Amino acid sequence: MKMTRKGFIFGVLIIGSLIIGGYIGQHTSSSLLSYTISMGFDHEAPLMLDLIFIKLSLGLTLNVSIAQIITLFSAIVLYVIFSRFID
Repeated sequence: MKMTRKGFIFGVLIIGSLIIGGYIGQHTSSSLLSYTISMGFDHEAPLMLDLIFIKLSLGLTLNVSIAQIITLFSAIVLYVIFSRFID
């Protein structure tokens, strides 16, 4: 599968917006932007699989804040606006 310039820019915008949104959400502790929803298996109580000779513990947590949702939406809007000018 060939990676186009538009696809690369879209990926960078999405990842960058999630990182920036996470940073904003983490450092605005007293506002609505820092409200975070956690989903998945928590690391304190992971999914355990005990097969006598090996123990596997699996955990996955997804934290989504309001700031990440806002920056993700703005990155998609910016991509739609500027994608016309990308070859």
